[in-house]
Amino acid sequence: MANLPPINSVVKVIKALTEKDPRLGQTGTVIQYSGHGMVCVHFSDMPTGQGFFFNAHHLEIIEL
Repeated sequence: MANLPPINSVVKVIKALTEKDPRLGQTGTVIQYSGHGMVCVHFSDMPTGQGFFFNAHHLEIIEL
């Protein structure tokens, strides 16, 4: 799984499916990967262990 942000890194959503996506511009923590190379990002307003999946190229690493 090359070019995926490391687990527990902080990432910013730089591209979303629509410009009105409320997660666009938000930062979250990488918590897991899918079998298809998607990155699961947890945001602070979500219950523990939950997240949304994004393509890795839609994320920018803020902190490792």
